[in-house]
Amino acid sequence: MKDDDAGVSDQIRIGLLSGCYALFLLVCVGASAGAALRYEALLVRAAIDQGFAHRLGIGAAVGLFVELVLGVLVLRRHLSRPRRSLGRLRYATLAASGIAHALASISAGFLAAELSRPEDLVAGFGINLTGKSAAITAAAACIALVAMLTGFASSLSTWPLLGEATRRRIWLVVDACLCLAALAAVAMLPAQPPSDAPHELGLPILRHAITTAFALRLLIRLLPPTMNLIEGVGFQPLVAARHLRSKKSGFLAAISLLSILAVTVSSCALTTTLSVMGGFRNDLKRKILGNNAHIVIDRDHASIEGWAPLVKKASEVRGVAGASPYVSGEVMLSSASNLATAVLRGVDAQGVGRVNDLPRNLKSGSLDYLDHPEKLLDLPPDSTASFLPIPGGLVAKRGESKAPRLAHDSDAPEPSKLAQQAKADELDQKLRDLDAFLRQDRPAQAKDREVLPGIIIGQELARALRLYLGDEVSVVAPLGALGPSGPMPKARPFRVAGVFYSGMYEYDMKFTYVSLSTAQSFLNVGAAVSGIEIKVANVDTAPATADLLRQALGRPELRVRDWQELNSRLFGALALEKLAMFIALGIAILVASFCIAGTLTLMVQEKGREVAILKAMGTSDRTVVGVFVIEGGLIGVLGAALGIFLGYMMCFAAEHFGIRMNPEVYYIDRLPVHMDLTEFLFTGLAAIAVCLLVTIYPALLASRLRPVDALRYE
Repeated sequence: MKDDDAGVSDQIRIGLLSGCYALFLLVCVGASAGAALRYEALLVRAAIDQGFAHRLGIGAAVGLFVELVLGVLVLRRHLSRPRRSLGRLRYATLAASGIAHALASISAGFLAAELSRPEDLVAGFGINLTGKSAAITAAAACIALVAMLTGFASSLSTWPLLGEATRRRIWLVVDACLCLAALAAVAMLPAQPPSDAPHELGLPILRHAITTAFALRLLIRLLPPTMNLIEGVGFQPLVAARHLRSKKSGFLAAISLLSILAVTVSSCALTTTLSVMGGFRNDLKRKILGNNAHIVIDRDHASIEGWAPLVKKASEVRGVAGASPYVSGEVMLSSASNLATAVLRGVDAQGVGRVNDLPRNLKSGSLDYLDHPEKLLDLPPDSTASFLPIPGGLVAKRGESKAPRLAHDSDAPEPSKLAQQAKADELDQKLRDLDAFLRQDRPAQAKDREVLPGIIIGQELARALRLYLGDEVSVVAPLGALGPSGPMPKARPFRVAGVFYSGMYEYDMKFTYVSLSTAQSFLNVGAAVSGIEIKVANVDTAPATADLLRQALGRPELRVRDWQELNSRLFGALALEKLAMFIALGIAILVASFCIAGTLTLMVQEKGREVAILKAMGTSDRTVVGVFVIEGGLIGVLGAALGIFLGYMMCFAAEHFGIRMNPEVYYIDRLPVHMDLTEFLFTGLAAIAVCLLVTIYPALLASRLRPVDALRYE
C-alpha cells in the first residue's frame, strides 16, 4: 500500500512545470522543423532587411534561451529524485534533449549566419561553407536534428505520467489556444492564393492546417457527450456504448482502433476519388460546351438550304439563348515550316459569340478581322504574341518593365522568392532569344501586300506551324474544281487574324475559323450551310429544348441533337469509369469491414461473462443481437464520419490550393476537383450499411452463447 501511495504521490509531484516543458519542447521542435525547411529563405530575407534580421535574431535567441533555462531546471529537478521514481528517466532524457537542441541550434545558426555571404544569398547561390566551418556547422546541425527527434519522442512518452488534473488543465489551455488560432486564421488569413500569384500557398496552407486541427479537436471533444446521449436512448444502445467505452485488453483495443482507421481510410479514398473524377467530368463538360453549341441542327451528309428562316424560328423557341449558322469542312494548312490537318468552320463573326466562347478565348487578334481583313495589313509591331510555353506568373508579358527593384522599395519582392525570380528572369531571356530567332525569317510588313481573308487558329496549331498574327498560311480543301483527271484540290492563301486558347488540346490543334461567306465560297457549298448552332439558357434542359425545336421547325429531314447526344460516348465512358472506381473502392470498404467483424467476434469472447449475465437476467436473443449490431454500427459511423471529414479536407485543399500538373502532358494544368454533397452522403451511408452487414455473424454468435457455459469457470 505504501508503494502505491508513493507512486501516486510521485506522479502528482511531477507537476505542471514538467508537463508544460514537454509541450513547449514540442512547439520548439515544430518551429525548428519549419525554420530548417525555410532556412536559406530566412537568411536571404535577413541579409536584405536588417530590421527583419534583428527581430529574427531576438526571437530565436529568446526562444532557445527559454528552452535552455527550462531544460536545466527540469533536468536538475528530476535528477534529484530517487532512482526508481516514476518518469525520472523520461523527463531527464526530455530535458537533456532540449538542452542539446538549444545549444546545437544556437551554434549552427550562428555559424551559418556569420560565415555565409549576404551577396551570395541575394544572388541565389545559397549557403557556401567550406573547410572546418562546414564540418562544424554540419555536426551542429546533425546534433540539433537528433536532439529534436529525441525530444519529440520523449515529449510523447511523458504524457501518460501526468496526473489527471494536470492533463485536464493542459488540454484546456490547448483548446483555448486552438480556438483563438482558428478564429484568427479565419479572420486574417486567405482561404486560397491570390489569382495573380497562384504559387503563394504559405498563408492558405497555414489557415487550412489550423482550422483542420481545431475541427479534429472539436470532434474529439464532442465524442464523450455524444456517447452519453446514445446511452440515454435505450437499453441496447446503453449496453453497446458501454462495451465500446469499457476498458479492453491491449490486443482488442488495437484491433478496434485498426477497424476504425480501416473504414476511415477507405471512405476517405472513395470520396476523394469520386470528387476528382467529378472534377474531370465538369472540366470536360465546361470546355466542351464552351467550344461547341448546346444543340446542333444539321442534315445527314447534306447541307441546309434556306437556313435564314430556320435561324429565326429557332431563336424564338422558349429556352434558346442564341442561334448562329456555320459551315464546316476538313482542310489542310501549310506554312513555310510544317503541314497540319484541321477543321475549317465558317461562322458569323457577329453572332458566334452567342453560341460559344470563341470571343473570350481569343489570346490575340479579333473577330472583326474576319469581316475586315484589310486591317491585318496595318498591325502595330507589338501586336503579335508569342506562342512559346512561357510559364504563367514567372515571365513578364511583352512590353512590361523588368527593371530590378531595390530592397528598400515598398513593393519589393519577398526575399524567399529571389532565387526563383532570378531563375525566372534567366528563363524569360532564353525564351525571348528563342522567340526572336524563330521570328527572324518572317517577312517585313508591307503596305502593298495583298488583302487576304482572315483565319483564326488554335494556339497549339499556331505553335506547330510557327504562325503569328498577320502571317500568311495556305489552306487546301480536298474538293475543288473539276479537272482533266477529276476533282482537283483547291488551295487559297489566308492571313492569321487571331489565335484562341480553349484549354483542350484537340480543339486548339484542329479547329480554325473563317467568315461564313468565305467558307461557303472556298468549300463550294453556295449559299447553303452545314448546320445551325443553338445555345440554351440552361444546359441541363437541352434535351427538352431540342424536342421543342423539332416541333417548331417542322422539318423531319433535319437532325436536332443536344450536347449529351453528341458527346454520349465520352460522358458514358466517364460514368462507367466512375462506377468502376466506386465498385473497386467499395470492395476496399468491404475488406475494411471484415476487421470490424473480427473485432466484434473477439469482443464476444471477451465480454462473454457480461453477455451471460444479461441472458441469465432475462435478456432475449434478439436484444443481444441488437446490442452487437449497434456496436458495429457505431464503429462504422465513427469511421465513416472521420473518413468523410478527412476526404473533405483533402478535396478542399486540392480545390483551393491546386495540385499542379504538366500542361504539356495533360490537357489541364491542375487537378480538377468537384465536391458533391450527394456523393459524400452516399459514401457514408454505404460504409455504414456494409459495417452493419458484417456484424450479423458476431451478433448471432453472441446470441447463441449459453449462460451456463460462459459462467462455468467464473
